Amino acid sequence: MRPAIEPGDWLLVDPTVRAWPRRGSVVVVREPDGGDLTIKRVAAGPGDRVPFADGYLILADDEAWLRADATAEETAAAGFGPPVDSRRYGPVPLELLVARAWFRYGPIGRIGRIPRLEPAGEAGETGEADEADEADEAAEP
Repeated sequence: MRPAIEPGDWLLVDPTVRAWPRRGSVVVVREPDGGDLTIKRVAAGPGDRVPFADGYLILADDEAWLRADATAEETAAAGFGPPVDSRRYGPVPLELLVARAWFRYGPIGRIGRIPRLEPAGEAGETGEADEADEADEAAEP
C-alpha cells in the first residue's frame, strides 16, 4: 500500500464496521485465497460496475472491489510480483472485512489521517475523492 502506508506505520483501525466504507477508504481484510490479513483500498462498492475480462461485473450488496495502491511496475521495481488484489481474486465478500484503517499514529514524522483516494485505473480514473466525499470524510472519526 505504499506510499499511503509504509512498513513500520502504526495504524488505528475501526473494527466495528458492518458495511463497506466509501470508495477510496483503506480497509483491513482477510485475503479470499489464503486468509492472511492485508490492507487494500476500496475501489468500488456494492452495486458498482467494474470492468472485468471482456465485460463488466456488477457487485452484489455485500461485495467490494479492492485494489492495491502500487502499480505492477512499482511492485516489480521493488522486487515483488504483481499486486495481489481484486484483479487476482475477484470481488471480496463483506464477511472478510476486518476493519477500516483511518489514522496513522506512528512513526512521529508520519502521524495523521490516512488519505482517502480513488485508486487509479479500472474502478476509479480520477485519482482523487470527489468534493461530496471529502465533506462526508470530515464527519468521520
